[in-house]
Amino acid sequence: MDEGLNALRERIEAAYIASGNALGWRFLMSPPAVLDGAQVAFIGLNPGGSVRPSEHAEFAMGAGSAYALESWAGHPPGCSPLQREVLLLFDRIGVAPDTVLAGNLVPFRSRDWGGLRNRKNALRFGGELWRDVLARAGCTLIVTMGAVVTDTIAPMLGCDRSMTRPIGWGKVKGVQSTFVGGTLVGLPHLSRYRVISRPQCSAPLEALFGTYWQ
Repeated sequence: MDEGLNALRERIEAAYIASGNALGWRFLMSPPAVLDGAQVAFIGLNPGGSVRPSEHAEFAMGAGSAYALESWAGHPPGCSPLQREVLLLFDRIGVAPDTVLAGNLVPFRSRDWGGLRNRKNALRFGGELWRDVLARAGCTLIVTMGAVVTDTIAPMLGCDRSMTRPIGWGKVKGVQSTFVGGTLVGLPHLSRYRVISRPQCSAPLEALFGTYWQ
């Protein structure tokens, strides 16, 4: 691992220790190569679970995508509901999973978001971390999953959070905005709202993603 990646890893480790959380941390769902030149970013909130899986890498995958290769919640690899939605999303926007800058806004694991200690400080750290990571990568499409992530990333990029569109799921809406050099799309959390696989959402999602949707 080069000096820049080591420094990034040490930055996360130090913040994790200071946070008071005790279930470990996880940053990228992809190999570290995505930090340099990935065209697409996909950012979730934080790693969930009540245990620290020994088989899950902390900083980044050695190869491949965690969404495709790992077994989550007792499902075969790549087959948990969230993994299936995310993989279908990647397919619809025409990117290989292991080329996406996919990771967690807050790297610290918790059973659920409410159970994370020092959430305010964790969000501040996550925002600062991803500001630097996104500037390094230069992604042209950034997809955020969940309102907390969108509300953190959008102002950082200078995006208008109020630019919402229906996505075919009742009153639930997506966010579409632009920043210098690219587009931000904000989605609801795909484990609860499986909009990617829902036929009624296909046309609204095409409108939301524009030319990125295939």
